[in-house]
Amino acid sequence: MSLKISKKKSVYYLKGEIIKSTVNPFLSYFEKKLNTKKKIVLNIDKTKEIDKAGLSALKEILDKGLQNSKDVFITGKGCKEIYDDLHHYKTV
Repeated sequence: MSLKISKKKSVYYLKGEIIKSTVNPFLSYFEKKLNTKKKIVLNIDKTKEIDKAGLSALKEILDKGLQNSKDVFITGKGCKEIYDDLHHYKTV
């Protein structure tokens, strides 16, 4: 499965997998968005799998948001372990 990103208002819906094979396009897409947006909300409701590389990519986006004074949020009914790992970031 791949990763599909759709947007409704200011929320980006991630559907599929954030895994090693999808991380580079994921990072490239959101690094560009961080240059133009003040706020990014990532909804992971339909994300079926996030591996170690995917988790690192999420952390990287959150870190870059913090460094550039951007608001980056992760929302959805994702895996509790992901939220536990990202507890010091802004999660909704």
